Amino acid sequence: MQVLYFWRRHRRLVTALRVFWVLLLGYGEIGVFYQHIGQCAWPALPTRIAIIADPQIVDHHSYGQTGLALRLAEFFTDMYVRKSYMILQQLQGPDHVVILGDLMDGGREWDDIQWLDELRRFQTLFRNRDPRNRRVHIMAGNHDIGIGNTVVNAALARFRLHVGATNQLLDVAGHRLVLLDTLTLESDSAHVNASSRALVERLRAEREPRAPRVLFSHVPLRRPPHTDCGPLRQSLEPVPDRRGYQFRDQLQANTTAYVLDAIMPQVVFSGDDHDTCTVAHTLSNGRSAVEHTIGAFGWASGVPIASYALLALQADPLELALQHCFLPYQLGIYKCYAVAFVCSLLVAAACCRRRSEDCCGAEPGLIAALPPRKPQAAGPHCIKRVALVMRDVAAVAVPTYIACILYFYIV
Repeated sequence: MQVLYFWRRHRRLVTALRVFWVLLLGYGEIGVFYQHIGQCAWPALPTRIAIIADPQIVDHHSYGQTGLALRLAEFFTDMYVRKSYMILQQLQGPDHVVILGDLMDGGREWDDIQWLDELRRFQTLFRNRDPRNRRVHIMAGNHDIGIGNTVVNAALARFRLHVGATNQLLDVAGHRLVLLDTLTLESDSAHVNASSRALVERLRAEREPRAPRVLFSHVPLRRPPHTDCGPLRQSLEPVPDRRGYQFRDQLQANTTAYVLDAIMPQVVFSGDDHDTCTVAHTLSNGRSAVEHTIGAFGWASGVPIASYALLALQADPLELALQHCFLPYQLGIYKCYAVAFVCSLLVAAACCRRRSEDCCGAEPGLIAALPPRKPQAAGPHCIKRVALVMRDVAAVAVPTYIACILYFYIV
């Protein structure tokens, strides 16, 4: 009788915890991504452009990891990017996608064989699911080719060969999109900066621009020190102005003035900083151009919540609108799992300790039929029962987690 009572109580507890974990994992691995991306609505204009900054997929150069630690870091960060980009395409269906550079963390450091392996990995994560109706435009970042006088010529040539031109001019919905390689523009070498300077001078020569210009730059433009970034920024600090090995937080003042004076953009988009920032630049004609720095798309970029932006354009009448979007807080999801695991253990332990009443819903008649027992302290017997409960819960929870992961490889 006691054995039957125990197994009934065990079965009910295990069933309840299994249902809880299936729902939790389904939401944490799939549902929360659909929720966050789905609730970020496009502005009500017909042509849609998704802007993604700094995917910077994790590799050996990110944190110096090797072996299993590196493989785990790559797996979990890649899965986040894969989910986010797949659902973004499913729910928001952009006509164009602009990726603002820094495709991988150590791109400029790899030899050709390693780099091509990493490029294939990037292309798998950012697979275009509707190539007939969606165009993807990819810019170079300093992690891809370097910056200024430290541009790696081999990395630059490799990027242009396998990814595409680092300078692009696109006419979309009555607007001219200027994807400018400001990394090479800051080089003193005429060989390196030739393409970027040619594009800037071409645009300067158009005395009366045919269309409003939208400028894209990997590195943010220079702004006065301590310029406020607006309410969407997660960090309490503004965009810094540091320089180091192969990086620069802001373009040089003369480069910024040169670009703004020649291009006269209506709006500017940049990346590199990994956080959101909105500032206004005054142009030489007295007009103002707002620069939007887009946060990083990955969750291991030093900023708690990853983000991207939705840009909508209209040709007649000319109109432009922007919506900043935020992805799920991945560390928060993992913290939720940890708390849920501890709570599951406590519930299992509490049920194990109950004697005269069934916390999991046993019938009162069955309880009355049981012979009285002396109180027992929690010991190896109770620990064994808790272990059995958690084992049986894991028998469903682990396959559920695997199924959630496989969903993003199958769909």
